[in-house]
Amino acid sequence: MRSILYVYPQWHTVSFSLVARKHIQHLREWTRVQEWDELSFPEIYPVTPWSLVIHPYFYAMGRWIHQFMSLGVGESAEKIIEEVGERWKKYERVLAVEVADSDMISRLAVWLLDPCTDVVVPSTFSRDAFVRSGVRKPVHVVPHGVDLEWYDTPYTARLPAPNPTLEVIRHLKDVHKVKLLLFWLWHSPERKGWPEVQEFMRRLSRERGDVTLIVVTMTPVSAEQLTKNAFRCVNVWGFLKDPEKMFLYDIADLTLLFSRGGAFELCGLESIARGTPTIGHDKGAWTDYMPRWLQVKAGRRVKVFEGNTIHVGYGHAVDIEATLNLAHTILDNVDEYRAKTKEYALNVLRDKYNWRYASRLLLEIANS
Repeated sequence: MRSILYVYPQWHTVSFSLVARKHIQHLREWTRVQEWDELSFPEIYPVTPWSLVIHPYFYAMGRWIHQFMSLGVGESAEKIIEEVGERWKKYERVLAVEVADSDMISRLAVWLLDPCTDVVVPSTFSRDAFVRSGVRKPVHVVPHGVDLEWYDTPYTARLPAPNPTLEVIRHLKDVHKVKLLLFWLWHSPERKGWPEVQEFMRRLSRERGDVTLIVVTMTPVSAEQLTKNAFRCVNVWGFLKDPEKMFLYDIADLTLLFSRGGAFELCGLESIARGTPTIGHDKGAWTDYMPRWLQVKAGRRVKVFEGNTIHVGYGHAVDIEATLNLAHTILDNVDEYRAKTKEYALNVLRDKYNWRYASRLLLEIANS
């Protein structure tokens, strides 16, 4: 079994860091793993077979090219890529772990992958985007996952720790009998579909008076921003531990996955694992794990990012009319849909969409 040098962001914590740490945690069940921060080039001289994993690849490679050029290592980016390829020949495999947030990546991105032996992405959508764009290396799908506790821990309406905002949400549910809709907005409001969420909630609120939106953000949203939306809204912000996230999914009646792009969207898997129905359109990366009866038809085709040098393609917005129709059906039959969603999670997702299984797939590629 080859040892693995795993390069990922340690100098700050982003979503890539969290996924990498889950991989590393389970990879260590089977082999030696050496962690390496992405800020410096992975320069070791192994005397036994090693594989190199770089996660994420494009940001790290771009940084290393600039570092080499500033040190005078290469006269051009092309020469540096050739030099990197030569240096990496000492590894048995070089895995570029990446994502496709739109349906195409740029020619620059394709070229940056030349020194690798393999590309690893989290969804069929991402693999198709890489292949469609002309990537010349094998592209493997290693899905994201959740810990098995997400599937196995019983439904809970108890707060894991004191939290005033979560207490308000529970009060709304228990006393005022509102239907709670959950939307995760950690970053990138346009890509996450915030404009569509606002339009959807305005219309839903006019059609029924029993709905409130929970918006989860990294930093607080001002009261002015919340109240101008013409629908009831509660903001939960800051880092949440898994038990707090489970509480939110458990108390919610419906999760909105309105992303225009994205390579996986872990919040969708988390929600379904907890048995909470989750609506998304039928042209996104989440169709790998989302049951067909929770998908709605996609709306207009949209540019995911303007001016991005890597993710240059398109995605889709949700069709608001179709989403409203399905949302009404779910909200009028919450218990039935929760039971159906939980059964699907346990019977279809549990064995494949967990971090241990994903890490085993990664190990098999590193040892191929």
